[in-house]
Amino acid sequence: MKPNFYILYLLLLLGLKFFAQEVNDYKVVDLVKTTPLKDQQSSGTCWSFATTSFIETEAIRLGKDAVSISPIFYVSPTYLSKAEKYIQKKGNSYFDAGDLTFNVLDAYRKFGAVPEAVYNGIIDGDWQHDHVEMDNLLFAMVESVGASGYGRIKPNSWKKSIEGTLRAYLGEAPGTFQYKGQQYTPKSFASTFVGINPDDYVEVTSYTHHKFYEKPIILDIPANWNDNKYLNLPIADFETIINYALKNGFSLAWDGDASEEKFNFDKGVLTLTDQEENLIISQDLRQTTFENKTTTDEHNMHIIGAAKNKFGKDFYILKNSEGNNDLGGYIYMSRNALLLKTISVLVHKDGIPKKIKAKTYLSKS
Repeated sequence: MKPNFYILYLLLLLGLKFFAQEVNDYKVVDLVKTTPLKDQQSSGTCWSFATTSFIETEAIRLGKDAVSISPIFYVSPTYLSKAEKYIQKKGNSYFDAGDLTFNVLDAYRKFGAVPEAVYNGIIDGDWQHDHVEMDNLLFAMVESVGASGYGRIKPNSWKKSIEGTLRAYLGEAPGTFQYKGQQYTPKSFASTFVGINPDDYVEVTSYTHHKFYEKPIILDIPANWNDNKYLNLPIADFETIINYALKNGFSLAWDGDASEEKFNFDKGVLTLTDQEENLIISQDLRQTTFENKTTTDEHNMHIIGAAKNKFGKDFYILKNSEGNNDLGGYIYMSRNALLLKTISVLVHKDGIPKKIKAKTYLSKS
């Protein structure tokens, strides 16, 4: 018998409450209702796991029942789009397993969503997400096609080859399926059980090589192969949005750098060095670490709350799909680590204070 999802959800909330309030003397300040954490296992799909967790959480905020949607559903269409761009650019474009929140939202807009119970992207005879072989094959394929010269490329052939490889490793997502006794397509399922509008979400960043507040900017980072656009704000407004969103029931998808030596994923605590934790994280310091590439876009997680440690220092609670730890995959990230190592956050536009929104192009939307 399969476990009842709502019982699991209740146990999650009880466990998360205990984790946030009791473990290591952390006390919860804000906590957004969310869904159980998923494990991406041996795949480079943190971007899709983090963003689907964010979408599931948004569905709860919008009054929907908790639902588990498939992160792998968005991998194939994103890989196909990346392959097309890579070939068009003759290899001068990003092609890797990693990606950004934008492309999950774009695929949701185009294709909808599928429950994970219907399609989990693990083929028969396998037991976990393991994309290493697939990723290597796909890169070899697009590299070969891209090098052959655009005039000689057979568009139907290469697309069929990529699609065939994706199906071989991820299975085929259903066009129609049964869920709770009813027939759905991915689009009708998304409309009924999720209900978000992808156009309501904003990716917010904070860097000085672009103007603040004005038109959306294109952030030059490797995974932004599709020239997606960000709202660029000063660091004080950037932090205000994160805190305001959490206090008002909005979670945030996180993109940033989790490679610091001080970060202890096993213990679930991400802090900077002792010296850095005592610094004021300034706009200039953020810019310096971005420009010298000590802060890169190498991981995605999901911010669901805020906490204080026993010394009264501020921390943020994140869901991390990349491996397990002493806290079941949840993470405490210090305020300084968040301010310095975050590239951007995705948030609903209503999670942005009106005073900040009024200074930006969002005031016209």
